[in-house]
Amino acid sequence: MLTIKSLSYISSFSVFFPLVICILRRKYIKDELQIVFLYIIASLTIEIFASIWAHILHRPNHYMINIFAVTECVLISLMYRKVFIGKVLKAFSLIAISIFVLIAIAIFTEILSIQKFNSTVNTISCILIIIGVFIYFYQLLQTLESIKLSTLPLFWISVACLLYFSGTLFLFLYGETILFQKDAILFKQLWIIYDILLVVFRVLLAVGLWFSKPSLQLSNSKKVA
Repeated sequence: MLTIKSLSYISSFSVFFPLVICILRRKYIKDELQIVFLYIIASLTIEIFASIWAHILHRPNHYMINIFAVTECVLISLMYRKVFIGKVLKAFSLIAISIFVLIAIAIFTEILSIQKFNSTVNTISCILIIIGVFIYFYQLLQTLESIKLSTLPLFWISVACLLYFSGTLFLFLYGETILFQKDAILFKQLWIIYDILLVVFRVLLAVGLWFSKPSLQLSNSKKVA
């Protein structure tokens, strides 16, 4: 039977799904997919160090999670900025990223300690990424030609982002309240949901990266042309 601990291990090791695909498809990882690759490397790094701090050194790793939340939002937002159409939208996205980083720094250094998990930064991060996903989908509908959506790498990556960050947005909004109430059972259930979301997110990232090979996109687009 799958336990909470084993599910946690699966979610941690799931980072290797997209990483292996990146290695296999390394010569096709270009443009916005290079930023996805950097994000996966950042995810692997945080998984290693956060696990060492928590399970081996038995020390709080909240500051790592907080820093990664900012890094995650910046990288994914820059990925979408790369595919946004129009100078105004690109400029607006860059301003939004800059404001987010400044807000995060202010929260961590003045309002709350970076050593404590902060749901505010994570919530803002989720909202910004979800907005980026919706802008991309709208843009895709406006420019879509005779090509199968399931062959577009960024389509799968965007579906992954929408599912994961929509789900974690709910967890970040209510997680601190549940933790404050010390409802251990409900907190464990939320943690299970988070692990499942993370595994699904990384599997879908791997699927998107698999379609980075141009011949796969061409062969499928011909079928629907």
